[in-house]
This record gives sequence, C-alpha cells and structure tokens, in this order.
Amino acid sequence: MTEARITNLSPGKVNLAMRLSILTGCLGTVWGIACSPQAIFNVFFQNQLGASASTLGALVGLLQLSGLFQLVSIFVYGVSSRKKPFFIAAHLIHRVLTLFIAAAAFVAAANGNRSWGIKAIIIAIPISWAFMNASSSGWWSWVADLFPEKIRGSFFLKRSAITNVVNVVWFFLASMLLDVFDGPSSFYVYGFIFIVGAVAGIIDIVLNIFIPEPVSADRPVFTAADALLPLKDRNFIGFSVATGIAIFSINLIVPFQAPFVVDPTRVGAPNTWLGIMFVISQLTWVLTAPFWGTVMDKWGRKPVVILGCFFSLSWIGYFFLTPRSFTYLLPLISIAYGLLAPAFFEGINQMMLSLTPTKNRIAFVAWYMTIAGVVSAGGSLAGGAIFDALSGFSLKWGPFRFLNFHVVQLLAILMVLLSAWILSRVREGKERPIAFVAGRVVNPLILRTYAYMEDIAGSYDPDRAEQALRAIESETGDLALDEITARLDDPYPEIQEEAARALGRIGSPLTVDSLVARLEDPSSSIRIAAARALGKIRDRRAVEPLARTLREGGSEELQDACVQALGNIGGERAVEEVLNAYRTSPSDRVRAGASDSASRLGLFEAAWEIYPRLYETGNPSLRHQYAIAFGNLMGSPGEFYRYVSGSETGMDERVAKLFGRLQTNVSATLARLVDKKDAKALKAEKARSAELAEKALEFLGTGKEEEALSLMMEYSDRLLLRIFGRGATEEGFTDFAFRVDQKLGTFVWMLAESRRHLDGGFAHAGDGRDVCKLFTLLIVYYLASS
Repeated sequence: MTEARITNLSPGKVNLAMRLSILTGCLGTVWGIACSPQAIFNVFFQNQLGASASTLGALVGLLQLSGLFQLVSIFVYGVSSRKKPFFIAAHLIHRVLTLFIAAAAFVAAANGNRSWGIKAIIIAIPISWAFMNASSSGWWSWVADLFPEKIRGSFFLKRSAITNVVNVVWFFLASMLLDVFDGPSSFYVYGFIFIVGAVAGIIDIVLNIFIPEPVSADRPVFTAADALLPLKDRNFIGFSVATGIAIFSINLIVPFQAPFVVDPTRVGAPNTWLGIMFVISQLTWVLTAPFWGTVMDKWGRKPVVILGCFFSLSWIGYFFLTPRSFTYLLPLISIAYGLLAPAFFEGINQMMLSLTPTKNRIAFVAWYMTIAGVVSAGGSLAGGAIFDALSGFSLKWGPFRFLNFHVVQLLAILMVLLSAWILSRVREGKERPIAFVAGRVVNPLILRTYAYMEDIAGSYDPDRAEQALRAIESETGDLALDEITARLDDPYPEIQEEAARALGRIGSPLTVDSLVARLEDPSSSIRIAAARALGKIRDRRAVEPLARTLREGGSEELQDACVQALGNIGGERAVEEVLNAYRTSPSDRVRAGASDSASRLGLFEAAWEIYPRLYETGNPSLRHQYAIAFGNLMGSPGEFYRYVSGSETGMDERVAKLFGRLQTNVSATLARLVDKKDAKALKAEKARSAELAEKALEFLGTGKEEEALSLMMEYSDRLLLRIFGRGATEEGFTDFAFRVDQKLGTFVWMLAESRRHLDGGFAHAGDGRDVCKLFTLLIVYYLASS
C-alpha cells in the first residue's frame, strides 16, 4: 500500500469536525450507557432476565471475540480511498440490531417470557458487534487524519469530559426511573431506556455523514503483504497484547460489580445508587479528563496509561462494602475511579494512534483491536466461571464477609497492576519517564500550572499573560513548556522577558536552543534574561554561545549575566572564560560578577585578587559582592550572602546566630584538643574565646568595627596556636596550612592580609568600618563552618 498524501482541511472545517464529533460522542454515549455491557444492561440481563454470571460472562466474551472481524476492515478499507461510507453503513446495522435488547424487555413485560430475551440478545448483539468491529478501524484512521497529533490528546479528553456530562444526566435519570417504577412495570421502563439508547445511537451514526473526511491524493494500492505488516512490528504487537491483558483483567470483575451492589442478598443498594455512583465518577472524570489529555500531549501517552492502571485500586473499597457502609464507601470508590480511569481508558486509544504509522494505519488499528479483543475475550467468561464455581465460598472477618465476588475482585486488581508493568515495557518513542510524570502529577502545584496554561497560550490581555508567566513554578512548569517558549516571540518585551525567566526556573534542556537564539540575536530585547535563564538550566551546550556573547562586549549587564551563567554551568571551558573575564575586563561590575562565578566554581586562585579588591573598591555594592564571592570559597556557595543582605534587623539576627554557631563549633574543637585531665585549662580557654566573640559581636554596627576585627584576629590566633602549637607563629606557616587544606591556607593568608590592612590604616576612610565588618564576618564564617 503506497503512503497516501492527505489533503489538509481548512481550520474552519477542522473546527466543524470537532463540534460534530463532540455531538456524535454525546449521542453515542447515550447508546453506550443503555445498549452495551455496562451497569444498566448487566443488571437487566442477569438480575431481571435471570441469566447466570457465566452466561453474562460468555456474552461479554463473545463481544470481545468479535474483534476478529477487525481483520475484515483491512481488506475493505484497503481497496477503498474512503473510510466514511463503509463505517456509516456497517455501524447503522450495528446500532439497529441493538433494538433487540428493547424487544427482550417488552416481550418479558407482555408475557413473562424471559428466556426468549436471553436467546435474542445472545444472537443479535454479537452479530451487531461483528458489524461494528468490521468498520471501527476506519473511524480511528479517519479521526487520526482529521486532528493533528499535537492536539489530538487534548481534544479527545475534552470531548470525553463533555460526553460524560451527558453520561451523568442520562444514567442518573435512567437509574432513577428504574427505582421509581420498580415492580411489574420495570420491564417497560427498561424497554423505554433501551429504545432511547438505540435511537440516539442511530442518529449518532447519521450525523457522521456531515463530518468532513480528508481525501488522499493517492489511491492506495492494496497488497496482501500490507495486511500482515503490523505483525512484523514486535513493539506494536507487544502493546496490543498488553492492552488485551489489561482489558481481560478489568472484564474479570466489572460486569459483575453493578449486580453485586443492587443484589438484595449482597449489598442491597437501590438502583438509584448506581446512578449516584455514575454521577460522582463521571463528574470527576469530566474534571480530570482534559488535564490527562494535556499531560498526554506534553509528556507522552504511555506514562499516563500506566498511571491510569492504578484506578483498579479503587476497587479495594468493594471488600468492605456492606448494607450499612455503601452510603459512604460507594462515593469514595467512584471518586477514586474517576480520578485515574480516564487516564487509562482514553489514553490507551491515544497511545494506539501514536504507535500506528500514517502508512497502512487501517491494518495497524485493525490488528490492534483484533489482538486486544481476542486476548481480552476470556476475561468476563473466566470471571463468571470463577464466580459460579465459588458460589458457596464465604469467609467472615470481624464485621465483614468475603464471598466469591471478592475473590474475583482481588484477582482482577492484581492482574490490572501486572498489565501496567507489561505496558511499561512498550516503547512509545517520545514519552517522558514514568517517575518524572508521576512526580509532576502528584505535585499539587501542577493544577495551578494547568490553570494558567490558557492565559499563557491564548490570553489577549498582556497583563494576564505576564502574571501567569510569573506564577509558573519550577516543579511543574514543564507542562506549559511549549506555551511559554512561544511567548519568547510576544510583541511585548515584558512578556518575552517573563517567558525567559519562567524557562530558567523550569530548567528544561529542551528550551536551550530557543534561548540561545535570543541570546545571539543583537536585535533581541531579552538577551540578558536569556543568558540568566541559560545559567539556571546549566546545560553545557550554552557555554560557547555565552562565551561568544561575553567576548563581543555589549552592555555591562549583559556581560555580567553571561559570566554569571558560565559560573553556574561550570566545566573547563566555562572556567577559562570566567578567569579571562576576571583578569581582563575593564568593568568593575563584570570583574565582581566573574569573581562570584569563580568562587562558585571553587577556583581558589581567584582568592588572591578577590580579597584585595574587597578592600580597594569604593563601591559598597561591589564590595559586598566580593565578600560574598570570598565567602563562597570558604564555605557553602551562596550561604554567606544571608549575612550581608536583607533588612538591618534580619541581618543582625542572622549574624548573632552565626556567632552562636562559631562558639559551638570552637568549643567542640577545644574539647578534642585539650587534655581531659586539664579541665580547668579547657574551661578558661572556652571562657576567653567566648569573651572575645561576645565583644566582637557587640562592637559590630556601633562604629567599633576595627576593634571587632582586632578581637576576632586575636580569637583566631589563639585557636591556631592551640591547634598547631608554636608553628602557627613561625614564618612559612601559610605554606604549611595550604598543604594541610586549601581552605585553611586561604584563611591563614586572609588573616595576614587583614592584619596588614588593619595595621596600615584604610585608604577609604568612609568605607573603613564596612571593610572591617566584612573582614570580621568572613573570619567568623570560616571558623563557624569548618
């Protein structure tokens, strides 16, 4: 079969197709609620007509097995360039045949003959589903051509949310009617419900006539080899089998849950409770389905499907269901189901479309549905057989009684979770890791990101878009990555800048190329923001663009942003550029930024120039930046910043805590150094150290910063003498200290430099107190951190 070139439809026709698809979906769900093996049909077939669990299981198994007729579609669609005509014709027959369900209800109401209804359903409904399966792959291929993959998941999950609103209303009305007219007239009510469902299903198919169909530019040439091509794709076959196992596991129990809930000898809940459960689960589905669709489009279908498999854990509630507890347990079961079920049931079909190539898609879809149908066909049959075989099983545990139903329920849960593991082995090709998606999904902040996505993507109000971008957090911002990246080209520079900042917070490597393009564009107004964002992302691909931009010159702010970004990224090439900027830049601001970067990179050779510049510069802001850079070398990068920034009261509190940490650290050191027998000497040394530190802290901020520095230098000298003995006072001790430890050597050198400046006076009289305060804090910080 040659690859068909699909003629793209205009946006107007695509929008029309979306609206009609939503309408047909609503009508189709009215049919599905009544005329397919769901709660209403299952209760009618088993509890009203009197079919056994095995018979119900066999019927559901036959419907699954009718998936073999999917293979017919390969040949039918293989010789036709159109999909719509055969789909509509076959599906009309399918929907008309479901009128036999209504006939079974009316016959039972008229003369009480229930066996006729069982036989009619067992014959007519599998034939109906054979026509459905012979044509449904054409619909999937049709919509795959209609809606682009990048929006397909979001659209179908939104469609699912809307159709489930109809689900809720229709199912609740139907279940309420069954309770209101319970008794001899119930068969007439069932008949009315089934007729409404069948007619809605027929109208659904007729409306598909008006949905446009993309036309292939080439007429396909069908060969027998095309029909077998999907069987050569091991990954696709594995996915189809895994899906079949998952549905097999679900069908073990699902057909029997509703009859169990309303059975007077079991839970005995009124039929209305089936409606209440459905309302709760479907309203939850409505709220969560669009979210799951967005997650699929952003991070792949597979992780969403696997997470969706955990909806089966909601079934644990059935183990504790009693005539007394169902009023609160059934709502909890329904909510848990509605949260995760759309991820599986909607996601599995979207994943199937992702794995099917445009070429020969019909064959792939047909084989998928065939394999999944055949593998899953025995699920309900096996569940019914186990159900009947264990009819006498009963186990009492406290107030709970476990029956054959619970055995099947436990087996189903375990098998669904097993199928999740099997699905995890399938390769989708572009999905994110399961752990990544799970971590994002369980983070409550993702709901805020999801809520802001519309403002980021389509808001015509610049203020709202800017506010939304500002609200994006790093933990969950990946969800809106495409929308934020698109805002880098917004007409408003403020929004461009906020978009770049948001990308920096998110830190995704996927945005590096977009940010580099803005960085290297001389006409861009967000070069600085782009450089800072690249620094936060820390991707090595950005090093060369940042280095080129730094060497080209430009504004001081841009150069500073580049050198800071290089310091964040690291690596030999970044180190080379940072040191070059530090040594050659004529700008004090760029040199200060380079010193900060060098310190964060752990380049101790920069210390020899950072510390003198701290003293020499007359700019208070740069002086503090140099002090922070030196502090980065002496302790944990970024920690010293808190002692020289913020409100005066806040800084005083933090500095006081730093001095307290100093005393604790030094006391512990002295306790290890002083002989335990000489407790008196230890006590005296601790007392003197505490006295010096307390006075130094008292002098800071009172105009006596020189005295504070002098006291802390004495404090340090006494400590070094206690640790290293007389060697600490001898020439060459600095070199010795460097051999012991790089930070210790830098500290000893810093003490010598501080003493030289203190003894020689300060060139900047107005800045002397600030310099002394910074020198003092650096001494305290090192001793408290060592």
